[in-house]
Amino acid sequence: MRGLGVTEALGALPDVLLVVFALLTQLADVWFVLGLLTLLYWFGERAPVSLPRERGALLIALAFGGLSLVVVLKGFFALARPPMAGEASSLRYVPELLHGAYTNAATATGYGFPSGHALTATVVWGGLAVVLDVGTRSRRALVAGSVIAVVCLARLVLGVHYLVDVLAGVGIGLVYLAVVVKTARGRTRRAFGVAAVVATGTLLGSVTADGALALGATAGALVAWEGVGEQLSTEYRMRITHGVLGVAVFGGAFAAVYLLEAGVVLTTLAGAAIGAGVITMPLVAEWVGGRESQNVSR
Repeated sequence: MRGLGVTEALGALPDVLLVVFALLTQLADVWFVLGLLTLLYWFGERAPVSLPRERGALLIALAFGGLSLVVVLKGFFALARPPMAGEASSLRYVPELLHGAYTNAATATGYGFPSGHALTATVVWGGLAVVLDVGTRSRRALVAGSVIAVVCLARLVLGVHYLVDVLAGVGIGLVYLAVVVKTARGRTRRAFGVAAVVATGTLLGSVTADGALALGATAGALVAWEGVGEQLSTEYRMRITHGVLGVAVFGGAFAAVYLLEAGVVLTTLAGAAIGAGVITMPLVAEWVGGRESQNVSR
């Protein structure tokens, strides 16, 4: 009933297209959106799109809140995915070495309503359209809308969601984005506050690893911004080497926590450390850079 026949109809497309859409769906995957927003935040006005650091932090708050909202809503509705969502096809078009990565990208498990990718794409790419100053507002909205549409289509083509799932994801994402933008009024502290309120919803019912990680990361980021946000609003320059190191450390830590299934308490604490570390990284990089300069001058 939720599919309205769309998911089944798209299943008739050539198998090779599944590989293309498995790549396109990454535009709203957790690793990609958090990595993108983290780098924009770290490099601030030195980033290619010249984003003030406080706006970058606001985008991270939006993303954390959106990801927490996905966990809360999926657990509340507990609606299943399409029957074939966990099976990867078109493996013959993918090198054997990449079978694992492709299977992870092209399949999905757990509950299906609303679509987490659709909601995340709406919040993150819509948020970028709101806070960036690149081009005109209408062009930014067009780009964001195009990315959201592609992600939604990809979820349907891959057969991991029904049409109602992605439509609900977009609708809820737009409402959440509007609420945060109106409530925060450009103030990052308020955006983190809204995200924290949403994240506490993950404590309702059975707490999952996704919920624990979202709650911990949001709490850690909120505490870190409360403590050093005013300092971080000024420009602490990040070097490329510091950015690479930060991505390796926090990306590796995130993957390890997610894969090791360390339990709810440890996952929450690890998430808090990662969230706080991401926010405070510019200060750490400034301190490391100062120490390096002192060593060179000696």
